[in-house]
Amino acid sequence: MSALFDRRPSEDSSATASGTAAVAARGDVGLAQTGAGSYGVHIGRATLLSPESFPAAACVDCPPGLTNLPSRAPLFVGRGHELALLDEALATPGEAVVHAMHGLGGIGKSTLAARWATLRGAEYAPVWWITADSRAALDSGLAALASALQPALVTLLPQEQLAEWARQWLASHTGWLLVLDNVSDPAVVEHLLARATSGRFLVTSRRSTGWRSMAKELALDVLSAPEAVDLFTRIRGEDSDTAELCAELGHLPLAVAQAAAYCAETGCTVRAYLDDLAAYPAEMYGATDEGGDHGRTVARVWHVTLDRLADDPLAVRILLMLAWYASEGIPRSLLASLGTPPAVRRALGRLAAHSMISLYDDTVSVHRLVQAVSRTPGEGRGEDDRHRHADAIVAARRSAVAALTAQVPEDAEAPSAWRAVRAVLPHIEALAGHGGGLPGAGIGTAESEAEAELYVKAARQLTFSGTRSALRAVALLERAEAVYTRLLGAEAPQTLETRTRLVHARRRSGDLKGAAPLAEAVLDDCVRALGERHPVTLTALMRLAQLVGFQGDSARAAALLEEVVAGRAAALGDQHPLTLAARSALAREFRNHDDLVSIRWRLQKAYEDGVEHLGPEHPVTLSIQGELLLMSAGSKILEGPIGEALMSVPLNSADFSSPDLMHRLHSVVRSMGPQVMKKLLGSEQDVETAEQYVATTERVFGGDHPRTLTARMALVQAYASTRDVGRVSTALEQLVSDATEVFGGDDSFVAGMNAIRSMVDVAVSRGLGNNDEDDESDTGDLDGEGADWIAGAEGRPIPEAVVQLGDLFGSMRESIAAGTLDFARFAEAAIEVMKAVDRAGTATARADEPEGADAMEATVAVEGTVDTADNGTADGI
Repeated sequence: MSALFDRRPSEDSSATASGTAAVAARGDVGLAQTGAGSYGVHIGRATLLSPESFPAAACVDCPPGLTNLPSRAPLFVGRGHELALLDEALATPGEAVVHAMHGLGGIGKSTLAARWATLRGAEYAPVWWITADSRAALDSGLAALASALQPALVTLLPQEQLAEWARQWLASHTGWLLVLDNVSDPAVVEHLLARATSGRFLVTSRRSTGWRSMAKELALDVLSAPEAVDLFTRIRGEDSDTAELCAELGHLPLAVAQAAAYCAETGCTVRAYLDDLAAYPAEMYGATDEGGDHGRTVARVWHVTLDRLADDPLAVRILLMLAWYASEGIPRSLLASLGTPPAVRRALGRLAAHSMISLYDDTVSVHRLVQAVSRTPGEGRGEDDRHRHADAIVAARRSAVAALTAQVPEDAEAPSAWRAVRAVLPHIEALAGHGGGLPGAGIGTAESEAEAELYVKAARQLTFSGTRSALRAVALLERAEAVYTRLLGAEAPQTLETRTRLVHARRRSGDLKGAAPLAEAVLDDCVRALGERHPVTLTALMRLAQLVGFQGDSARAAALLEEVVAGRAAALGDQHPLTLAARSALAREFRNHDDLVSIRWRLQKAYEDGVEHLGPEHPVTLSIQGELLLMSAGSKILEGPIGEALMSVPLNSADFSSPDLMHRLHSVVRSMGPQVMKKLLGSEQDVETAEQYVATTERVFGGDHPRTLTARMALVQAYASTRDVGRVSTALEQLVSDATEVFGGDDSFVAGMNAIRSMVDVAVSRGLGNNDEDDESDTGDLDGEGADWIAGAEGRPIPEAVVQLGDLFGSMRESIAAGTLDFARFAEAAIEVMKAVDRAGTATARADEPEGADAMEATVAVEGTVDTADNGTADGI
C-alpha cells in the first residue's frame, strides 16, 4: 500500500459550505489513498462554528463611524480645484467611483486623499485607509477591514481568508470609502477595483500610467508660491526669506513641511537653512525634525522609486544627466547620445510613469528638487544610495556638457549659431549656475575645459543680443574665466581671451565703469604674458579702443585702433575679416574735421574690400555696409560747415560751453538755407539700398536675429533722411515690437527705439516731415522767420530753449564719459524741452525748412548711444 499525506495549502483561499450536514475544511487536513481506492482522512484540529460567529459577508452591517484615517490633514493648504473635482464626481450604476491621484513622491497625494476623506467622512461608512504598495500590503489592509467589521473572525481565519471576506463585503455593500495609498502598480489593485459594484475608491500612486481603463485620473502638481509660503509659515512662523526657500525647494509640499519643522525645532533661521542647503545638500535633504519620519525625507522617497527602476540603468543615467539642466523645456535631442532612440524612449517612458519627469512632444521637464537630490552624492552620513555615487554624477555632468556642445556650431559667425545657442541657453546657464563642486564627495571640481569653452561660445552670441543678454554673457564669461584660471592659470591664452570678451560684454551691458579698469588691466596682462602682436593682445587693444571711443576720447581710440589695424594687417593681411572689422571701427572715430569728412570714404573702401575678398553676404561685409548706411546721411551734413562748427568747439575740454555750441549750430544752419540742406540729405535711391541691405541680412540670418533687428535701423535712417515721417513711424513701431520680443522690453536698444519713436511723434505733432509742394517753393534763404524750432517769431534764438538744450547736451556728454548714459531718459528730457517750447507758442517751423530735416535726422542719429556698431560680427575683433 502506498500513502500520500498532503498538507500544502489549497490554491483556493476560500472554503465555504451550506446545508445542515455540510462540512468546510481547509488547512491541517491529511488525506490517504490506498491502491484499491480506499480513502483515509485525518483532521489534526477542528473548530465548530455557529452561524452567528461566522456570518456571510453580505449579512454584516458596518458599525457607525468606523474609520482608520491617518492624521495627515491638519496642515492642509490649497488644492481647492482638486477637492472640487472629487466633490463633483458622479457614480455610474453598477460601478464604483474610482479616482487615481498620481504625481511625484512628496507632492501631497496622500495629504489630499486624507483631507477629502476627512471632509466627506460623514457621508461614508466605513472610511478605510490601506497602504497598497504591494499585494501583501493590500491583503493585510483588507484583512484589517474584515476584522474591524466582524471582530470574531480574527481568531478564526488567516489573513488571506479575512481579505477575501472583506472583498465579498465590499462587493455586497454600498456607501463606503476606501483609500488605497501609495499603489506601486495598477495591477496590484486591478482585481479589487473590478469586483466592486458600488462604493468609492481614492487611489494615490507615483505611477502616472495604467489607470485609464480603471479610474478617473487626477494629476497633482506642486503648490503655488503663496500656498507653499502659507504651509511653511503655519509650521515655523513668519520669516522674510520664506518665499526664497520655498522657491529653492520647488514648492514641493513634503520638502517645505520638513524644512519648516526642522527650522522650528532647531531654532534655525530660513537664511541659515538656505546657506546650509547650498553648502551641505546631502545632509539637508536627509534632515527632518526629531520624531519625524526619516524614511519620508525627499532623498529617501525618491531612492525607493529609483530602486524600482534598477533593472533599467539607462533610466537612472538619464535622470542624473537631466539634473544638470534647467528644470523645464529640456530638448529630447540632448539625450540622443545615451542610447538608441527606442532605448531612450523606453527609459524616458518609465521615468515618466513613476512621476520622476514629465514628457511633452519634444521636451522633458524635471522637478528642481529631484534635480538637486540627483546632483548630490548619496554616500556616507548613514545613507548609501547606490544610484547617486559621485563618479556617476560627475559622468552625468560631462555627458550633459558634451550634449550641449554638440548643439552649438563651431563657427561663431555661422548664421545658425545664435539660434542654436538660444535653443539651449537656459540649460547652459543652469549648468554654469550649479558650479563644479560636489559637496561631501571629496571632489574639488567636475568642471573641464570643454565646459568653459561652451560658456564662451554661448556668451559670444549673447553679447550682441541686447543689454539684458549681455549681462547674461558676463555671468557665463566670469564662470569660464574661473574654470580656465583654475585649470590653466591666470595668464594662459584661453584665460586672457575670455577676459577680453568679458570687457566687451560689460561694455555692451552698459557697465562702462566696470569695463574701463578691466580693459586696461587685461591689455597690460596680455602684453606681459603674450606679447604686443599676439592675436589676443590685439583683441584686448581693440576692446579698450572701443571703450574709450564710446566714452568720448576719440583721439586715443583712433590711435589704439591704428595699432590694431597695423598689427592685424601684418599678421593676417589687409583683407582678413578681423582686419576689415578693425578698419571699420577706425573709420568711425574722428579726431578732427579731416577725420570727420573721411568717414564715408573710409567705410566705403572697407566695404568694397569686404565685398571683393569676403563676399557681399559675409557677416563682416554686412556689418560694414550697415555702418556705412547709418553714417552716410549724417556724415554728408557733418562734412560741411556743420561739422566744422562741431569740431571748433572743444567737446572734451573743461572750457566746453553747451550754449555756445547751440548758438554756433543755429547760426550755421540758418546760413545754409533749405535747398542746400535738402541736397545733403538722402533720396529714394538711399531707401532702396537700405531695403536691399535689410532683405539680405534677413535672408542670411533670419528675421528674428539680433543682427537683422539692428540692421533695420539703416532703413529707419533712410526714411528719415527723406523726411518721410509716416514711413519712419511705421518702421519704428514694427521694429520696437519685434525687438521687444527678442531683447525684452527693458533692453536699452528697445528703450532707445521707443524714445526715438516719441521724438517722431513730437515731429508729427509739429508738422515736420516731407512736403513736396512746399519744397518746390523754397527760396534758398531763411530770412529769419521761423528759422529754427528754438527761434522766436522774429528769428532770434530763445535763450531759455538754448540754455535748456545746451545743458541737456552737456549732461549727455558727461554721462557718456562716465559710462552712465541712459539714452531713453535723455530722449524723454529732450522731448519735454521741445514740448515746453511748443506750449510757449514760440516755435512754428515750416515742413520745408532745414530745421525740420534736422529734427528728423536727430531722431535716428543715435547709433553710438544704442550701440549698434560691432553688433555681433567678427567677435574676435
